[in-house]
Amino acid sequence: MAPATTHGLSWADHFGLDGSWVNNPGIGPNADDRLQTFVQGSDQSLHTKWQEAGGNWSQNWYRYPDTGGKVDGTPVALRSPDGFLHVFWRGPDNSIWNLHQQEINGTWGTSAKIASSAASNPAVALNADGRISVFYTGTDAAIWQVNQQQVDYTTWTQPSTLGGNVGTNAKLAPAVARNGEGRLEVFAHGHEDEVWGIAQKAADATSSWGPWTQISARKAGVTGSPFAVTDADQRVRVFWRAGSTGYHAAQSAQYTFPATPQPQQLPGTIVEAPVAVLAMDGRLQVFAIGTDRSLSVIEQRPHNDDTFTQPQQLGGQLPGLPVPAKYADNRIVVPYRGADSKWYAFRQV
Repeated sequence: MAPATTHGLSWADHFGLDGSWVNNPGIGPNADDRLQTFVQGSDQSLHTKWQEAGGNWSQNWYRYPDTGGKVDGTPVALRSPDGFLHVFWRGPDNSIWNLHQQEINGTWGTSAKIASSAASNPAVALNADGRISVFYTGTDAAIWQVNQQQVDYTTWTQPSTLGGNVGTNAKLAPAVARNGEGRLEVFAHGHEDEVWGIAQKAADATSSWGPWTQISARKAGVTGSPFAVTDADQRVRVFWRAGSTGYHAAQSAQYTFPATPQPQQLPGTIVEAPVAVLAMDGRLQVFAIGTDRSLSVIEQRPHNDDTFTQPQQLGGQLPGLPVPAKYADNRIVVPYRGADSKWYAFRQV
């Protein structure tokens, strides 16, 4: 039987949207909350499907005609406060690209390059004032950012560095989340295989950042990119993998991490970094890949708590990472690329 999650809900068997894709999918909501998913095709172009008015997915995949040869990574998507859906990705020329809607819930513009010298996939977040910030690991092994200049949500700053040193981990993307004070917090896999974080000094201060802070233990043996999410009480919680164990660390009520790292272990044995999403009942749902490459869900016990349930297997075969999102009614859906390179997802019922 599928494991229960949010009270009164359980997980359905996975469904698929077919196709043959490269890398993990991306997914984001339109202004009317219909989800739209994005994938890289074998021709290094961007393809998409979307939910229609009744909730079913569009029949055919659509290829954005001006993106051929421009996509080499996992797309990430989010909706800006003006209702337009944006998608970002890294190209084979080590650039960060952006494509966004020209009409609410409708037509799209043309792709535009917003940064160069990017070694990793991008991570994106909204500032408190709604401006999008994009973070990536540069080819110089530092973390970089590019931000929308104004709340017209159309123009971009020149890229600027946040410093840091990821060493040989430059292909690993940073993670980002926003805390209850409205400040963005960015996390990266450091050069000695540990997790480091840096935070804006004030909300919307895209050019003013504090010092880098150690989040994991020294030389913790971290593998893969960290993942950041915001708890129900708006504290940022960071997840990562070291060896075959998942770890997490949360901010205090003052939205700061302890001076001495105090990470907690997640139950179970995993082979990829965990990812998480906040469910409608206020508890985090963590998704992890086991040694057989199947997907499991690990639930936060009370909301905002440091304890989690044992993994409960959902199934599937995942060569990469899942990408959890939420439907308009706040049920969770977890897309992923299957072992046959097709698009699949698990969903709550």
